Amino acid sequence: MSREWTRRRLLARLGTAGLLGALAGCPREDGEPRTETPTAETPRPTTADTAVSYETPTSADPVTSTPAPADYEQVVDVVEEGADPTGSVSIHSTLQSIDADHTLVRFPPGEYLLDEHWYVDEFHQLGIVGPEATITTVPNFGGPLFGLGRSGDATDLAVEGLTFDFRQGNTGPRPLHLTVADGLYVSDVSVRGEFDTNQDGMRFGVTDPDGTGVIRRLSMPDGGAPQYRNTGCYVGEDHRGHLRFEDCVVSGFPDNGLYASPARGRVDVVGGRYENSGISNVRVSGPATVRGVTVRCTEARRGVPNMRGIRLRGGTDVLVDGCRVVMDRVTGSDGAITCANWLESATIRNTHVTVRADGVRALWAKDPKNGSSAARRYPLQIRDLTVDGSAAGNTAILISGRNGTLLDGLCVCQTGPGRNGVTVVQSAGSALRRSSITVTGTPLVTERAQLDRRDLQLQSLGSPGRVSNDVCDCS
Repeated sequence: MSREWTRRRLLARLGTAGLLGALAGCPREDGEPRTETPTAETPRPTTADTAVSYETPTSADPVTSTPAPADYEQVVDVVEEGADPTGSVSIHSTLQSIDADHTLVRFPPGEYLLDEHWYVDEFHQLGIVGPEATITTVPNFGGPLFGLGRSGDATDLAVEGLTFDFRQGNTGPRPLHLTVADGLYVSDVSVRGEFDTNQDGMRFGVTDPDGTGVIRRLSMPDGGAPQYRNTGCYVGEDHRGHLRFEDCVVSGFPDNGLYASPARGRVDVVGGRYENSGISNVRVSGPATVRGVTVRCTEARRGVPNMRGIRLRGGTDVLVDGCRVVMDRVTGSDGAITCANWLESATIRNTHVTVRADGVRALWAKDPKNGSSAARRYPLQIRDLTVDGSAAGNTAILISGRNGTLLDGLCVCQTGPGRNGVTVVQSAGSALRRSSITVTGTPLVTERAQLDRRDLQLQSLGSPGRVSNDVCDCS
C-alpha cells in the first residue's frame, strides 16, 4: 500500500476542511496585521513564526466517517471468530489470532473483556470499528489494552466508536497506545469512569515527518484519581509528523489534560473542551496551533496542582487563536495562559480570558532561557485579547524579560481589589498599542522596560473592595 493511498484515505475521512486546513491571518513580521485575505489563487507565505499550515487536501474521494469494508482486503467480525460479547470471557486470544494487515476488525454491539495487552507492532492498513461496543478490563491491570504500531513498521490505522468502561474500582489502564508512521485516524472513542490506577491515559504519535493523523471527538470527561499523577492524553517525543486534535473533551486529570509538549512534530488542537486538570489543561510546544478551544477551571480538587489553562511550553511557530479560558476556582495556578521559559516565539490573538480566582494572572510570559531565534521584529505578539472577571490581587498580564513583545488591541477589565492591569518588566523594544485597561490597582506598571505606548485608555478605579463589572465594557 502506497503512502499516497494512506494520505488520500485519511484526508477523505477528514472532509474538505482537511487535516491540514488553511488557517489564515498571521501577523506580518513588523507586527502589523495582514489586510489581505488569501484566495485560492493567491500564494500564501510561510515564515518561521506562522503557526499554521496552508496545505489544503485536493482529494476527490468521498467523505466517510467510518472505515469502509470496501477499503480492506478482509473484514473480521470478532464474535464470529469466537469473542464473547457478554463481557464474561476475555477476548485476548481472539484478537491475537487476527492477521492485522489490510484488515477491518468489527466489534458488534456488546461488552468485551480484555485482561491482557493486544500488541501489534507491524501492519499496513488496520481498521477497528465498534460504535456500540464497550471494552472492560480487570482491576489492577496495567495497559495498554490496545498497543498498536508503537515502535514497529505500521501505517494507516483507523479506530472508531469504541467505549472503554473503567467504572469498576481500581481500573484505568491506558486504553490506546497508537503510534504509526503515517495515516492515524481515531474518531468517537470514549472513556467512562475515572482512571484510578497509576497509569496515564491515551498516547498517540505519527513518526514520519510527512505523516498525518487526526484524533476526533475523543471523550474523557471523568478524569483521573488525584492520588495518582495521571495524564489524560499524551503525544510522545517520537512524534514527528502532523497530528490534529479536533473537538475532544478531556477533564479532571492531575498531571496535564492534553500533554503534547514533548512532541517534535506539529500538533494542532482545534475546538473541544478541556477542564479542571492540573499542571495544564492544554500543553503544546511549537510548531503548534490551539484554535477555538474552551478551557475551564471550576473545581479545586486536592492533589490537582497548578491548574494552568493553556501552557505554551517551548519552541517557535505557536499560535493561540479564538480561545475561551475561564478561571473560577483553582488549587493554585501560574495563569490562564502561560508562556514558559523555553518558548521563543508565539502569537496569542482573538482570545477571551475570564479570571475570578484571586491572585491568578490571565497571562504570564516568563523570562526566556535562551532568548529568541525568531526573525520577526516582535517574537511574542498578543493581539485582541480580552481579560475580564473579579479576580483580586496580583496583575492581569505579566511580561517578564521578553524583549520584543507586542501587545495590541487589549481590553482588560478586572474589578477585584488590589488588581493591577499590565506589568512589563525588563522587556526592551516592546509596544503597547490601541488598548483599554481598567483595574482597581495600577493599569500599567513598567520596570526597566522600554515600551512604545500608543492610543491607550488607562483607568484606575481605586476601590478598596470589589466593584461591579459594569464599570468597564469589553464586549
